[in-house]
Amino acid sequence: MKLFFLGLDGASAQIMFERDLPNTRKLLSESTYRPCMAEEDYPYTGPSWTSIYTGVSTQEHGVTDLWGRNVEGSESYDTLRDPVLWEMLNQAGMTTGVVHMPLTTCNRRVDGYIISGFPNELDHAGVAAELMPLMQGRDLSDLIRLTPRDRILDNTWYRNYDLAQSIDIMKSMVRWKAEATRLLVRTHPIDCLFVQYSMLDRIGHLLNQYLRVHDGQGWSYEPLLELYDWLDGQLADLLDVGADYDLLVITSDHGWPAQATEPYTHDGKLFGAWHSHDGVLVIRGDAHSGAVPADRRLEPCYNRDVCPAVLGLLGEDYAALRHATRPVPAEQARTTGAGESAESTIEERLRALGYL
Repeated sequence: MKLFFLGLDGASAQIMFERDLPNTRKLLSESTYRPCMAEEDYPYTGPSWTSIYTGVSTQEHGVTDLWGRNVEGSESYDTLRDPVLWEMLNQAGMTTGVVHMPLTTCNRRVDGYIISGFPNELDHAGVAAELMPLMQGRDLSDLIRLTPRDRILDNTWYRNYDLAQSIDIMKSMVRWKAEATRLLVRTHPIDCLFVQYSMLDRIGHLLNQYLRVHDGQGWSYEPLLELYDWLDGQLADLLDVGADYDLLVITSDHGWPAQATEPYTHDGKLFGAWHSHDGVLVIRGDAHSGAVPADRRLEPCYNRDVCPAVLGLLGEDYAALRHATRPVPAEQARTTGAGESAESTIEERLRALGYL
């Protein structure tokens, strides 16, 4: 079976399932869908995505930092002792392509290719790596490099662009990444593709940053909701990855509130809204197989339920693969040498984006 795993960082179940989004509604009518809840104490990128990747709770995998860094006792993607979903798929004999999944680096082996994810520096490894430095102009290399983790909006973006310009740039990045993904898949076919888009999370943080820049004046929550409307119009483009697949999985690490009317102050900072626990899990299977019922809303699950569910639908035994897969984590480099330099770079980027 072929898998397309689409990550939508920050996608809210309440908004996706209840708002008038015609293309999303059609997709849901063909799918099984449910809220996918972040753990009560960890509705953050680092812990939540790691639970999605591994199928275990934050208490078990040990990634507790907001951005999955080796700080204050947290594990990271590199030091994680648990196997992740694409490693287990490799163990089962399937090739995988991993594009911008949050926290990922190129320090763990993959049978296929991987392009690292936010907040780590852009890197690539595997069977497609030789293409990245060789292709010139508006080709695969440029498209991939233009579309990771809001690099265009990094550092002093909120001083250089107004809100409308920033949103237009994010939309362009989404379109470019969709085009780049098709080129990548056609050039290097794989069995299981993982791609993540961050705009639904970024727009929330973007609004918070502009709220602070303008000291709360003229703030509105509508741009976040309007981006859901725009993304609904792009849905067919995002789902067209240049190859057929038998199983579509769409999930998110957490959500954002469906409504926010009054800004508030926390730790001396203005906020319009912050993460909610209600991410999404949407699964659509081959219409002829009947393995995934259509138009069925189920009770909420948790982030840690995603990995076992995906493997089960692919006909694999999660427990057996988890036991058989032996990842090789990097030694923790927390505060010295190159580790210190890398950590400083990450913290600078997070501070520039308004997270720190």
